[in-house]
Amino acid sequence: MLTALSVAWTATLACGGDEGGAGGGGSNTGGSGGASGAGGGATGGMGGNAGDAAVSGLEQSLADHGFETATGAFRLLDLSDCCAAGKSCSGNNPSSPYGSFALPRAPGQTVANTSEGPDGLASAFRLRADEAVIYVGTSPPAAKYFGFTPYLFDRQGSGGARKPVFASLSETLNHLVLAVGGEPDPFEAKFALVAAADQTTLADAKAALVDAGIEQARVNELVFDPTLSTFGLDEAADTFGVLFRVALFDDPAQGKAYLDALPGVLLRATPKNPKTPNPAPAPASRPKNTGDAETQLGTALDALEAAVIAQYPGYTSKSMIVTKGTPDPVACIQGTAFCAGDNRDTNYPSTLPQVLFASADDFFVVIGVDHTQLGKTSYANFSVYAVEHLVGVVSVADTAYAGSATGHLPSNPDAGKLFAWKVARDCTGDPHCLAVPDAGCPTGLETGKAGTITFRTYLEPKTKTAPDPSTLVESRVLRFTKN
Repeated sequence: MLTALSVAWTATLACGGDEGGAGGGGSNTGGSGGASGAGGGATGGMGGNAGDAAVSGLEQSLADHGFETATGAFRLLDLSDCCAAGKSCSGNNPSSPYGSFALPRAPGQTVANTSEGPDGLASAFRLRADEAVIYVGTSPPAAKYFGFTPYLFDRQGSGGARKPVFASLSETLNHLVLAVGGEPDPFEAKFALVAAADQTTLADAKAALVDAGIEQARVNELVFDPTLSTFGLDEAADTFGVLFRVALFDDPAQGKAYLDALPGVLLRATPKNPKTPNPAPAPASRPKNTGDAETQLGTALDALEAAVIAQYPGYTSKSMIVTKGTPDPVACIQGTAFCAGDNRDTNYPSTLPQVLFASADDFFVVIGVDHTQLGKTSYANFSVYAVEHLVGVVSVADTAYAGSATGHLPSNPDAGKLFAWKVARDCTGDPHCLAVPDAGCPTGLETGKAGTITFRTYLEPKTKTAPDPSTLVESRVLRFTKN
């Protein structure tokens, strides 16, 4: 058993199964913090018989520790139908494809999970309080960011109807905290992940992984916060899920190859005999860095704003309100806020929903501080959204910020730490302009339709979580209408 998994790991867990590869995670897969709505479809990824010898050894070790197992799939989310009537793209991030853990029903479960596919698997699934979700695989190639986040997808509301929640249940297991043994970096590294809500289950499942030959220093855990969750297999139970995000591969071809055949094995582990409840404590939040503020760049940003406005004398400019965008998943679970798949590794500052393009002459200039250059983020971007279907249409990541502000402030020594990007219908001849097609979901935003411009500030390296918004100079959006 030990040898079966150890020898087979590299050769087999990196291979896709019999379902074949998926599409390569195009620009409209993902979520606003989030991704697809609860239990949305999926495509491609790790098939059910990936690495038979390795899977067999792992299943035997779990059986020896009192679990029965069923095979799931690690898949890309498929948002191909999120523009259909009544559907939502949940504020997908155009810079980031998304994956999900899709599971079969538990033994004895008769109530269907949300949006079960033809294969019986669902990305939003019910869980007994003593069950575990186990993934063994390989992390993606080098990228600006990746992470796994546990979610409460939906719960039973008044009258028995399901109510969307889509709120995170803990901090994300991101590339800065993922345990990968003695590897020099977290990319293309072998690791294991156990997601559960019970301390005894977590301990037993991790012991089974180690007994199956997996180095303990590569075993990670995620907690479905039991203080916020209702477990069970009946109609009254919440549904849960784990979403995977990855953004901005160093080598796009390597990234596509990874996404086309997501590696690894995913198992649902159910105790053969129900365990005495031993709920895990509520996961602690990672403390934020309240120092290292960017305030010294406020004056330079004021100068940039003035320079941009002066460049367009035939237009009236208006500074748009930008919200703080700090997610509050607990409030979402309690029903007093809306999360749409938040990730605690980022903030979501945004303009208020309103008609963005009343005419083809309207345009915007987005200005701000390059937070990543200053060490406050691992990556940042801004995206244009159509409010209808909450679809992310186009985006600009901070990898394209360099030099975009220097033309406006050629003699300012801080210009290189700022960015300025135009958002317009027509970007002909402008290298720092984001074109927004006049089209419907998912490829554009139609004239006269409501939209937003939304920012993401992902993962301060120093704290391994989202930066404290009070330490960032807020980005600005200037609206220009022709006189």
